[in-house]
Amino acid sequence: MNYGEIALGIAVGAVLGIIAGYLNMCITRAAVKRNGGDGLAAVTATNFARMVVNFAVLALIFFTRNMVPMNFYATLLSCALVLSAANPLFVLRLTRQMKQEMDSAPKPEAADEGGE
Repeated sequence: MNYGEIALGIAVGAVLGIIAGYLNMCITRAAVKRNGGDGLAAVTATNFARMVVNFAVLALIFFTRNMVPMNFYATLLSCALVLSAANPLFVLRLTRQMKQEMDSAPKPEAADEGGE
């Protein structure tokens, strides 16, 4: 067991997990901006697109396992762990950004309720 291959695998898996998490955040942001996140079809399509990204990253690791001198298991595990941690963090970041956008957006003026 070569520790250099394990370290390289962990680093590559972590980078791929962060990239996949960021892409998932971009997909979620686009879906929310497009239709406000309303509707079962929108949620289903967003979740399917996010699963495709996750599958593509894990497939990339699987198909390059014999081409790149790194430990396959370390790469796969670190990618899965970082992806599991990055998704909630990126969604939290996205919700904070959207809350700031909503707070800074000009509010429509309320109509006068008192009559003269």
